Amino acid sequence: KHPAPHLPGIFSHPSFRNLFFINFRMIGTIAKKELRLIWRDGRILWTAGIILLMLVVAAATAVERYRVIAAERAAAQSLVEEQWQSQGEKNPHAAAHYGIYAFKPITPLAVFDTGVSNYLGVSIWLEAHRRNRAIGAPAQDMTAMLRFGELTAAFTLQVLLPLLVILMAFPAFAGEREDGTLRQVLSSGVTAAQLFLGKGLGILAAVAVIVVPLFALGILALALSTPAYIPHALLLLVVYVLYGLVVLSLTLAVSARARSAQSVLVTMVGLWAVFTFAVPRLAADVSQILFPTPSAAEFQAAIDGDLQAGINGVSPAAAIAERREQTLKLYGAGDVDELPINFQGIVFSLQEELGGQVFERHFEELESRMARQLDIHEVFGLFSPRLPLQAISMELAGTSLRHHEAFARAAESFRAQMIETMNRDLTFNSRPGESSYRAGPELWSQVGSFSWQGVP
Repeated sequence: KHPAPHLPGIFSHPSFRNLFFINFRMIGTIAKKELRLIWRDGRILWTAGIILLMLVVAAATAVERYRVIAAERAAAQSLVEEQWQSQGEKNPHAAAHYGIYAFKPITPLAVFDTGVSNYLGVSIWLEAHRRNRAIGAPAQDMTAMLRFGELTAAFTLQVLLPLLVILMAFPAFAGEREDGTLRQVLSSGVTAAQLFLGKGLGILAAVAVIVVPLFALGILALALSTPAYIPHALLLLVVYVLYGLVVLSLTLAVSARARSAQSVLVTMVGLWAVFTFAVPRLAADVSQILFPTPSAAEFQAAIDGDLQAGINGVSPAAAIAERREQTLKLYGAGDVDELPINFQGIVFSLQEELGGQVFERHFEELESRMARQLDIHEVFGLFSPRLPLQAISMELAGTSLRHHEAFARAAESFRAQMIETMNRDLTFNSRPGESSYRAGPELWSQVGSFSWQGVP
């Protein structure tokens, strides 16, 4: 007996290199046959049913969670702004220390992929002389099991979708080789390209029956609520389909070379475990070793040291003395008490400026380290399709680190504008040494409301 054909013989077939002459009717017939075999396999149907149930549960719980969180954050933002407006008459600098919270809004696609949002803070306290980090990370209130892996649609598809594809595709060639039907099929006039594409199309159709309806329902819900996110949802569908195609193509290629279906299953499940769990874990560890981020205490200690020492060797006291001389010269006065303005307001503004430079440098350095860690993840993405999929999914869902950093920058910009409004009023509407000066709701209303709608 002649040995059954293996992958080199299949892929070296001329028709595989010349796809323009493929008989699409034949491909359709092969796809229907493959789809029929999948539906007849009770084990695959049970597995697909379990995954579908997990997707439905994940989507249902995520929708309710999104509704609650969105309402809570909107109510909290409204409450703190009402407290700011009704704080009563006081010194503008005291109001700057009274401060206000900025809450990060949740995006509709966080229903699908929560990304890193559970591990980052949801609110930032905006006050004078201090740039605070976000606090209130939801993961702090989670149990250890939830922190290990929250059940979301994205997590389910990233982890279980490739496993389902493997279970459907592993016997595609190797199974027929063991049954002795592969040579008969190829000798009947079916080309290798038709067989490969037909089997792939049939398996893809079976997966689509499970995944596409859920995406369609999600897109319909977005169309009725927030249509601006529809393009993002469509791109999410595309990238997850491409993810499935990568796993499907790899499984079919291994099945075309292997001598037994069992060896294909063992090989692909091993690869699945590696690129789903091992490589992402290794990427996280290596990125932290190469570009470690400081602890919260170390980060704050470094900032406090620079706030006292100043930038470029110029201490805050020296900068204030220089600004005093410039102001006195500008107004032709011999002492700050002779100025027509309150020099203390200028001091507060200068302290904000100097402090802002310190905070900006340290926060930029922290963001740079995180960006380098993400670069390491991109390198490891060459060995795990899940890593680039995770990055793209979080970006499209608005739950990536980049989106959080954009929120933090928007909050800092709002803080700087708020503090400058207070300092300007103190400078031009009070007199030197006038400790009894008070401002009221007219000034508080000039600050406006914090609003951030995310980034493209």
